[in-house]
Amino acid sequence: MSERRDKSLDVFKGLLVAAMVYCHILQFFGETFLFPAVVPLQNAINLLVFPSFVFAFGCSVSIAYLTKPFTEVWGRMLKAALRALGAFYLSGIAFRVLRENKPFASRTVMNILLLQDIPGWSEFLPAFALYGLLSMALFVPLRRLRTRPIWAAGVGAVCLLSCFLPYEHIQSTYLGLLIGTRSHITFPVLQYAPYFVLGIAFPSRAKKQSWIWVACAALCTAAGALIAWRQGAIPERFPPSLAWVALPAAGTAALLLLAKALSKIPPIKRGRVDPLVPIEGMGRNSLYYLLASNLVLFTCAGRNILPQLKRGGGLWGQPIQSPFGALCWTVVLLLACGFCAWLVSSRRPSKK
Repeated sequence: MSERRDKSLDVFKGLLVAAMVYCHILQFFGETFLFPAVVPLQNAINLLVFPSFVFAFGCSVSIAYLTKPFTEVWGRMLKAALRALGAFYLSGIAFRVLRENKPFASRTVMNILLLQDIPGWSEFLPAFALYGLLSMALFVPLRRLRTRPIWAAGVGAVCLLSCFLPYEHIQSTYLGLLIGTRSHITFPVLQYAPYFVLGIAFPSRAKKQSWIWVACAALCTAAGALIAWRQGAIPERFPPSLAWVALPAAGTAALLLLAKALSKIPPIKRGRVDPLVPIEGMGRNSLYYLLASNLVLFTCAGRNILPQLKRGGGLWGQPIQSPFGALCWTVVLLLACGFCAWLVSSRRPSKK
């Protein structure tokens, strides 16, 4: 992001970080037999979070890079893409070693480094690395899309056709990361590209045409819901079906409107305390929070460490297997990650 940060976008991403960490805790520790609400909560969050992150990434690319000459920003764009790839390497290796207790051997590591192995709960990270690299390669056409939302919508509609690709014939890991496959779990770049290109066009037109964006999002969700209803089942997620990609559009728009409303709340006058600082900080450092929380959860799940196993009284007497208990421990985990980040930043020498 550039110095012209959009506070509402940081709040938007912060809410998504909290939702994703909460979903991960439910997936690792939630007890579906005792608490049936765990399943629909997971499905709702899974449906919303990744497309919304892709949309936010498109907004960030538009604001931070596409308003400037390529020669000024290519270095930062490459650095951001490599940072996401590095986060995948760390998270993926940690999942195999800490969660699955596999040996920390060269074969384990090299398969991940070469993208021949895409470990669970880390597979979303290569997508953002690829979006970053594609933003560099397609810098000029994406810059033109920035002020042409109709064009962006057309490109997005064409990308949706990729949901009908014969996934069963795609065996390559590399192709799977780009266009999807049934041989392993990925978040393919092409199928979710509508959120990316619309995110690129959104910042330049949002204030003047916000109602149009909301109406289009509602229509997309209605279309996805109709397809899912006719099929009589939850849409396929890996690889993504057309209904799965279309359904979260209205949720993304609603969450973005919520973030914009929250960002307008003035700080508390006494002490000038801004209650949104923690959420905004998570959005500004979303990659760190997602990686740090993954490392903690992989370690706890791999070593069978549960912070609360029995029901008790009070806030901390909630078992982590329940939706409310998982929410409590999500807050604890995010606060711990934030405290570690504060410790590191507080030791940096101050600039004169």
